[in-house]
Amino acid sequence: MSTVSVRYLVDDVAAAVDFYASHLGFAVQMHPNESFAMLSRGDLRLVLVKPAERGAPGGGAPMPDGTMQHPGGWNRFSIEVLDLDATVAELLAAGARFRNDIVTGVGGKQIIVNDPSGNAVELFQPLLDEARLAAPDNENYEVRPIGYVESTLTDVEVAPNQGYLGAPDAWLVINSDVREGIRDIRADDEILVLTWLHKSRRDELATHPQGDMTKPETGVFSTRSPARPNPIGLHRVKVLEADGARLRVQPLEAVDETPIIDIKPVLASDER
Repeated sequence: MSTVSVRYLVDDVAAAVDFYASHLGFAVQMHPNESFAMLSRGDLRLVLVKPAERGAPGGGAPMPDGTMQHPGGWNRFSIEVLDLDATVAELLAAGARFRNDIVTGVGGKQIIVNDPSGNAVELFQPLLDEARLAAPDNENYEVRPIGYVESTLTDVEVAPNQGYLGAPDAWLVINSDVREGIRDIRADDEILVLTWLHKSRRDELATHPQGDMTKPETGVFSTRSPARPNPIGLHRVKVLEADGARLRVQPLEAVDETPIIDIKPVLASDER
C-alpha cells in the first residue's frame, strides 16, 4: 500500500502513464480519463494531472488569482535502480531526455531524467548499504497490480459478500505493460481473479462469518472475510466478453477501482 503521494502536472497524461509504466516500473492504479491517472511503485503513489481551466474541479485547477499550474521545476522524487548505466541506456534508446550526466556522490551514482512533460525524476544507484532504501535481506515482498475493477458497485457496505449472492457483471481493466498476458482468454472461459481488497482492515484476526453476530467468532484464516492481514480477494468468474485491454466477467463482488493482482484459469469444475 502506498504511504507517500506525489502529484505531477503533465501536458499529456497518456504519454506520462506510458513513460512511467513502461520504463520506470510503475503500476497503473487508475486512468479514468485524459486528465487524470494514478500510479504506484512500492510505497510511492504518483498522481498525474493535466492543468485545468478556470472553474474546473481537481488538483490541476488554477490558483484563485488565475495563475495556471504547469509542469517542470527542480523538485523531484528519487527512484533506486540496480544498474544505473543500463537504465540510462534503455531510456536513451526510448528517446528520453536527461538534464545532466551521471554523477557520483558519497552514497551512490545519480542522474536526472525528464518525463515527457519535463518533470524531473532522479535515478539513483546506491554504492553503500547505508544509502539503500531497504536492506538486501528485507523480507517484504512487493505485489504490483496488473489492473483494476470497473464496476457499478461502489460501496463495500452494500456489496454482496460473495459473487453468487447477486453480484453484477464487471470489467477487468488490464494495464498496458501486462496486457499481453490476457491474449488467450476468451468469452465463456472461467477464471480465478485475485484482487487486493484495498478498503479492508488489515488488523483483524477474528470475525463473525458473513458479519452475522449470531455465529461464533472465528479466526479470519478459516473464513472468506475481506478483513485480514493481507486482504487478497479470490473470485471465480465467467468471462462474458474479451475486448482488447478489458474482460467483462460475472459475477464479481469487488467494488469499483479494486486493484487486480493476478488472473488464473479454473482447472477443476469444483474449484473456488
